Amino acid sequence: MYFEAMRHMENSKKRVLILSDLHHRISGVSSSIRSLLPRMQEHYQLSFIAKKDAGKIKAISLLAVAKTLKNWSFSYDPIWHVRRNNEMAWGLLMRYFLCRRLKLVFTSAAIRSHSAWPRLLISKMDAVVATSTKAAAFIPNVSSVVPHGVDIGRFQSIHSSQDYEWSEFQLVIGIVGRVRPEKGTDIFSEALCQFLKESPNACAVIVGKTTRKFTSFLEAMKTNWYKNGIEDRIFVVDEVPIDKMPLIYQSIDVVCCPARYEGFGLVPIEAMVSGTAVIASRTGAYSDMIISGSNGELIDCGSHQQLLEKLRLVTNTRATIERYKSEGMKIVQNNYTLEKEVDGNRKVYEQLWNSNGIENG
Repeated sequence: MYFEAMRHMENSKKRVLILSDLHHRISGVSSSIRSLLPRMQEHYQLSFIAKKDAGKIKAISLLAVAKTLKNWSFSYDPIWHVRRNNEMAWGLLMRYFLCRRLKLVFTSAAIRSHSAWPRLLISKMDAVVATSTKAAAFIPNVSSVVPHGVDIGRFQSIHSSQDYEWSEFQLVIGIVGRVRPEKGTDIFSEALCQFLKESPNACAVIVGKTTRKFTSFLEAMKTNWYKNGIEDRIFVVDEVPIDKMPLIYQSIDVVCCPARYEGFGLVPIEAMVSGTAVIASRTGAYSDMIISGSNGELIDCGSHQQLLEKLRLVTNTRATIERYKSEGMKIVQNNYTLEKEVDGNRKVYEQLWNSNGIENG
């Protein structure tokens, strides 16, 4: 049935694009991939390899794709856009043993040198996309720099008067992401111990999953909150479904992203397009997203003292917060939309098809 569906698309001149999310949980990379699916489906016959469906887009198995590629007889080459090491490896196996015509595109967000195994895999790709100029510096032969984008409509069309535990507070400071040192949750916590004592009408929200490995990490922070008498003004929320995140962002005034390391980092642009001010560390693509004093503030990685100082600056007056919010929304609308990401990736695909003398449909 799947093979016949592609036969139909062959007649309508649409090309086949394979996207995948081969990970055991929904991560930031997963969110980025899944947000692209509906837009890519408008242009291509889309195959989505994953364990979980993405809304109305059904997930298929590696085996189903393997069976189709083994019998490939269309006039164009299939393209599989991968994001992870395991996906690169599966793609190469299928190309070598099932379909020599399979083209592989890899997106890299890493801002550090890859180890030997990923480097070998990347060297076998037909095209490599970097998500930032920083990431491009760590990979040879980058085809294009295509930043991740957000679906502005998804974040701005959802509004609710829903009350949260923290809704009674005049000022809400938040952090979004898994609770662990790499994300800087402890840096956020240290800054709060002083900031919340200075700001009795403020509270903080930590949104993100705490895995078993980092349970003691969270407990140590809770002990510190108790010692500082702020435990009743910090709310810890477990992992939130993707479709609920716009409402969470809209309930927060300032989102902090004090990560020690980040590949790209979607949280600042998701927060800005939802109407929050942002403070972030100088990692990932954060320096590209944020102009200090305009739409947010930047701090050195690992500095809770700088985070505290920037929180004082940004929250000095309500007018100051609103100015940061307004400018942040403009930055996202001009540079980090999903449409720009789709267009950037499509140019890479079309170059591959055109290099084989095939006009893209």
